[in-house]
Amino acid sequence: MSNVGRVLSLTPIEQRRLAQAFLIVAGVRIGLSLVPFPRFQALLARLRAQASVKSGAGPTTEQLARDVSVVSNYVPGATCLTQALAGQVLLQHFGHCAVVHVGVTKDVGPIQAHAWPESGGKVVIGESEVAYVPLTRAGNDVVL
Repeated sequence: MSNVGRVLSLTPIEQRRLAQAFLIVAGVRIGLSLVPFPRFQALLARLRAQASVKSGAGPTTEQLARDVSVVSNYVPGATCLTQALAGQVLLQHFGHCAVVHVGVTKDVGPIQAHAWPESGGKVVIGESEVAYVPLTRAGNDVVL
């Protein structure tokens, strides 16, 4: 089945959520490219603070993570940082607490960095087999 066929087979609510995820991932990607990071981080904090928490049975963290992962394939340069920040915005929009961690490898050799969001103490997007040492985290009130 083609990608268009897959999207059309989703319920209208799932289609709307996928479109919303695409707009957030694309917006975060563009923002990271054009705006100095401290200023962009302040914009994201305001966006998270204005999140309209949905009442009732909303999507699970797994569903939202899948949405971000799927649409990230269609946003050029959607790195782990883009996905983590977009995932945090989307998760908090639907009433899930989310914290973004940024870490590095502690193995000898070139340093590798990675960003991932956690909700309820578990990695939501960007789980890795590589062990990363968290350097910092960003939640509602924490600055990278």
